[in-house]
Amino acid sequence: MEYFTLLGAATLVIALLAAVLYRQHRELSVVVGIAALYYWSLYGAWSIVIDKTGGFSGQHYQYLEYKMFPIALDGHYLLTIGLYAGFIILVELTLLGALSRRRPQRIPRLVLRHEAILLAGFAAGIASYLVIRDKLSMAWAVNTSVYWYTRSQGDQWFTLHQVLNRAALIPPAIGMATLAAGRRSRFFVNVERRYTWPGYALLMASMCTFTFILGNKNEILTALVAGILAYAGSVRRPQWWKIGLVLACGLWFLAAVDFFRATPIAGIGEALLARGQDAGDVSHFVTTSNEAFAAHFSMYGVLAAGTEPQFGYSLYSLALSVVPRVLWPERPRDIYRYYSESVGTIQNQGYSLHHATGWYLNFGYAGVAVGAVVLGLVWAGCLNAHQKIRRRSGLLYRLYATIAPWVLVAGLPPLIRAGPEGYKGLILESFLIPLAVLVFACRPERATRRVLAGAGIS
Repeated sequence: MEYFTLLGAATLVIALLAAVLYRQHRELSVVVGIAALYYWSLYGAWSIVIDKTGGFSGQHYQYLEYKMFPIALDGHYLLTIGLYAGFIILVELTLLGALSRRRPQRIPRLVLRHEAILLAGFAAGIASYLVIRDKLSMAWAVNTSVYWYTRSQGDQWFTLHQVLNRAALIPPAIGMATLAAGRRSRFFVNVERRYTWPGYALLMASMCTFTFILGNKNEILTALVAGILAYAGSVRRPQWWKIGLVLACGLWFLAAVDFFRATPIAGIGEALLARGQDAGDVSHFVTTSNEAFAAHFSMYGVLAAGTEPQFGYSLYSLALSVVPRVLWPERPRDIYRYYSESVGTIQNQGYSLHHATGWYLNFGYAGVAVGAVVLGLVWAGCLNAHQKIRRRSGLLYRLYATIAPWVLVAGLPPLIRAGPEGYKGLILESFLIPLAVLVFACRPERATRRVLAGAGIS
């Protein structure tokens, strides 16, 4: 009973704090981000407690107990729930204390030309294919799933492939959201050509097909969240039916990817015809996905195994990660390797490490609190950046302050499932890549009249 009591009380406090944050700041991205934190931290605990107390949750996480370690309802698990709950609550309290209450100033909008986004998207997508095409060919030759083959035969180039996929999806998602906002956009003025929407449609169709064959969900989820938040944040009164439609389509596609990702590449067409009608069960996908369990397991594993923290190791690994692994294949691994070895997981397979667990492995119990405060301050900094924009602010800062709340939350799922080293991926994939593309697509205030006149917009 104490497990349900702790889970219920923690959920209530987290929901109340989320409501207070939304009431004060009217920022949808905050609610979405807290929901993501809860999903990858505590959502799976409900099913585990139900099953371990004689009930039946309908979840299928038991294979993780074979590959990783079994979970028992003991003092370690009660502490695990408490640490995850405390982590989320401290993030929320940090946000409440650090968020600015000043109203943002009205500033001139930036002119957004979509050609640069489209060209960068197509270039990144083609480059991603060229990086991975040998593995696609091998997966076809041995008649196996591309997803399983690339995970088991991955190398230092696979990370580059993932980065390129995000470059081909995240900036276009923001561009399409801005187009959907139209004249109501608070931040951008669209310079739209006849080929703009068809270009985005072709790019997204190509990348969705590519990621479907690869079995990759993370890149699509990141782009989906970034696009929805960009639209909702760009207009004062979003048309919620548009958000609902895009969300439903996105979740349906993610469910289909999850359903077919184990299918050999040569059999995808046949499988679509035979089982396509079963692939789009969104409610089943959302409520029974095993995404909610692997990271959740991690804290219990290190507590039950008595794993000793490695003081500050992730900071050392993060500092050395500026050197690409392509140039330094033996570069020290992140804290995840220490975790997987210390808890006795089956090696050469991938599992998730919860962000709070990563901080614990660096600094013990104090690390969980430090990690929550760091995340809360980073998040608050992204939300406060817009209040600091002035008319003389540079183009790069204005772009950062505009997109930061959206791309941070879109990048939260990978960060939650990584140690402190995950900030490198967050900075590179969620911030630097969209900024690098958008800085070529936008024009500062001084160019506004000339560009608009050339486009025939008054």
